[in-house]
Amino acid sequence: MGNSKKKKKKSNNVAANSQAQVKKQTAVQTAKPAKAQNIETKQETVNTQTAVEKKEPAKAQNIENKQDQPHEFKDPRKVPPKEDLKIEDKLEFATMSRKERRAAKRKRLKETTEGMTFVQKLQYFLYAYKMEILLPLIVIIAISLIVVAFFRGNKPIALSYAVVNCEDLEALDSSVIETDYWNYYGFDDNYQFQKVLDLKYDPSTSTNEVSKDAESGNYIAFPTLCDENYYDIIITNKRGLEYLSESSIIHTLGEALPSDLYDIFTADYNDQITTSPAYTGKSAPYAINISDTDFAKKLNPGYDDVYICFPGVSEDNQKRVKQICNFIFDLGLEL
Repeated sequence: MGNSKKKKKKSNNVAANSQAQVKKQTAVQTAKPAKAQNIETKQETVNTQTAVEKKEPAKAQNIENKQDQPHEFKDPRKVPPKEDLKIEDKLEFATMSRKERRAAKRKRLKETTEGMTFVQKLQYFLYAYKMEILLPLIVIIAISLIVVAFFRGNKPIALSYAVVNCEDLEALDSSVIETDYWNYYGFDDNYQFQKVLDLKYDPSTSTNEVSKDAESGNYIAFPTLCDENYYDIIITNKRGLEYLSESSIIHTLGEALPSDLYDIFTADYNDQITTSPAYTGKSAPYAINISDTDFAKKLNPGYDDVYICFPGVSEDNQKRVKQICNFIFDLGLEL
């Protein structure tokens, strides 16, 4: 009885061991395909990376090839020049005489322009010989300007004048000076006028703002020219007069007028002498009111308060100032 129990127990143990071995073998068999699958997956990944790495150098090489050869290279020695861009062989022409060079150039020009219309020939000629045309032209213009400036500088002055704050340049009638005054003294063609008509001056305008005015290039030069006795008279309104006196562009009547003319104005036209503030703020006699004169009415500067003031103090300035004042006020002076 006891032996049978032992045998039964032993057989149970053997069966259990066999069953455990079967399970273990099954697990091993199951694990092997999974491990193989993982190995295959890793191999596929490696193959994919290798393929990508192979593609990338090829792609980079293609980009480099495109960058290295943007255009097809052509040896300039093997490419014939365009017919309209032939360059003269200077060495060949250097060995020729002047007559031969002219003949060769005419022949080449004729060959190049063959078949062109007249307009095309003209355009080609101007393009091909632009320097030969421009340089003499520039020299001629420069010489002409120098000659004109020389003769203008040597021509005597009938009057040098400026009009400040003119409201309408088209309405300004300068014939009262350049015709009436001219004929009054019988100036001939050897004389000339010097003038500037487009200046705008006001005490409320700063010097920097004035110099930046785009309407005229005379603003910067005007004060310097006045200081150099270039202008004889300035015609202006009250606001312009104040700016000119405060900026020391004009002189007082005692400084600018000839003594005999100053005596006439202080004696007979004292009520028309006009004061204006100097740069110090102190007022002084700087101008003469000519608003009611026929001269001012015909000139028509666009304002009712018209004044004449004087930026020059040289002998020539005083001579011409006496002439224009004699004309404006009909003083009857023997000049």
